[in-house]
Amino acid sequence: MAANANPGYRWIILVINFFVCAMAYAGLTMWGMASSDLATTFSISPVQASLGSALLMAGYAIGSYVEALLTPKIGYRGAGLFGLVLMTIGTICIPMAGSYNLILLLRFCQGFGILWLVGVNSSVAWFPAAQRGLASGVIGGGLVLGIGAGGWVATALMAAAGTWQGAFRVWGIILCVSTIIWGILMREPAKDLYPEDAVSTASGESGKKINPFATAACWLCILILFFNCWQLIGFNSVVANYLKDIGFSAAQASTVVLLAGLIGVASTPIGGAISDNLVKKGWEPLKSRAFTTAIPGFLIAAIATVIFPFLAPASFAVACLMGILVGWGVPVTNATSGALPMDLLQNKEAADTMFGANIMIGIGGGGILGPIVAAALADSIGYTACFIVLGVGAGLGAVISLILPKFKLQQE
Repeated sequence: MAANANPGYRWIILVINFFVCAMAYAGLTMWGMASSDLATTFSISPVQASLGSALLMAGYAIGSYVEALLTPKIGYRGAGLFGLVLMTIGTICIPMAGSYNLILLLRFCQGFGILWLVGVNSSVAWFPAAQRGLASGVIGGGLVLGIGAGGWVATALMAAAGTWQGAFRVWGIILCVSTIIWGILMREPAKDLYPEDAVSTASGESGKKINPFATAACWLCILILFFNCWQLIGFNSVVANYLKDIGFSAAQASTVVLLAGLIGVASTPIGGAISDNLVKKGWEPLKSRAFTTAIPGFLIAAIATVIFPFLAPASFAVACLMGILVGWGVPVTNATSGALPMDLLQNKEAADTMFGANIMIGIGGGGILGPIVAAALADSIGYTACFIVLGVGAGLGAVISLILPKFKLQQE
């Protein structure tokens, strides 16, 4: 049987999407670790350096939407390769750029290749309905692994290469090889892999045309992803410099960042398991996901982020523990956010459009503003205020998540 008609091939699809999404997101925290050296090279302020994180997230937001439009025309493989090639070019060319403005453009190209939408949608399409939560959670785990590992990778590559430019060159070569491997192994999902699921989905699909942008649910979900990135991207853009400023070594700072990311590999599927367990106890699926997003997700992230600057300076061990607590929460919200559009609108076409908008507006807005505001606050009034503001954003995400079920569209 051909690979694209073999259900067992879904595990290869899951593995390659996991790793390519992890590598794409590693570029975010690589920047954070290298930003102080880069600021010295180009004589720029910390706020200007934070624009590198913001432009990556802008590319991510716009790239996700473009890739969603390209997928029906050229498939997941074509849309994914388009993004990955841009990401590889951006990474390789950054150390060659002679101006910081050109570097910002290349960071945009890097972000364009973060394949969360392609990775999630293509993996989910390869899996039967009973395993799609697992597939989505694994890809979400890849994102947070990349965030955590990026700091360690940057430290190791900078130590080996001697400069931040050398670190980016080596990483660009690794991305180039990974892109080629992904392109060779990626396959489009066959439409008839699980005919029983297709029948079930069709029978439960509302025929009513829905404009998701006219619903409160759409904008509330956008705010959820906004505060997701506000806390996650904002924290990861400043935490390495904060830890180095209070006396930790670069290796210790990268270890805290790594642990903050690695815990998400566990908390993402655990969040899905918590949600599934609540459903088994009789909760409505939407309410179980909203509760999981709010309490074990956003609330833990909010509290841990606010108290981080008060406890982390105590010792390296305490800083590691606090990094784990801060990193726990937002990945839990990633485990549920992909399912919320369908839960709320009960219409696949509208839900797909809504998810694309969530990524473009929510992740784009939070990912761009988070690092800029965090750097500006840290530079002007200190890191303590910076972490408190990031934590308050996560707290608002918890409140929005709890009220979300009230805005479920009712079938007529």
